[in-house]
Amino acid sequence: MNVTLLRHGATARPGIYAGRLDVPLAAAGRAAMWQATRGLQVQRVVSSPLSRCRLFAEALAERHGLALTVEPAWQEMDFGDWEGRTAAEILAQAPETLEAFWRDPETHAPPGGEGLADLRRRVLSAWERRPRDADLLIITHGGPMRLLFQHLLGLPGESLWRLELHPAARIDFVLDEGGPRLTQFHFGKGH
Repeated sequence: MNVTLLRHGATARPGIYAGRLDVPLAAAGRAAMWQATRGLQVQRVVSSPLSRCRLFAEALAERHGLALTVEPAWQEMDFGDWEGRTAAEILAQAPETLEAFWRDPETHAPPGGEGLADLRRRVLSAWERRPRDADLLIITHGGPMRLLFQHLLGLPGESLWRLELHPAARIDFVLDEGGPRLTQFHFGKGH
């Protein structure tokens, strides 16, 4: 079975914390997603419900006659009080809170938001429930992609934020009796 992970393209509001905030794709972000999926052979698409993932997933599924499942568990981390704000804005008001999150996201959740352990449980639960009857494209966000990449390859916890995933990043795996194998990694393009 082949599984492809695709991060949404660049949004209309780059540079802000937009976990649950439903920020639309920029035109360039949509184009980058079409480019990233050109030639991709899958039978099923699973998508985060946020429009920056879902609208592209719906268009792709319709264009190619693919089965589509919208799965809330593939949403980005809930950044709580930080939603819609830049790191500079947060640092100006509460530098110790943001710095603690950057230093140790396992034990320091965003105020009013979701902890990394909660995100990990949610994403890995969605992974276990994924359709297994066909090659699959999962359209999601940077946080879930990093966590799943780390999990599938058995990487240590501190490696999580060292993985640079620009908008429209794509990661392909083959899942077989030998375990997950990374077959393609495209970092995407910066904002």
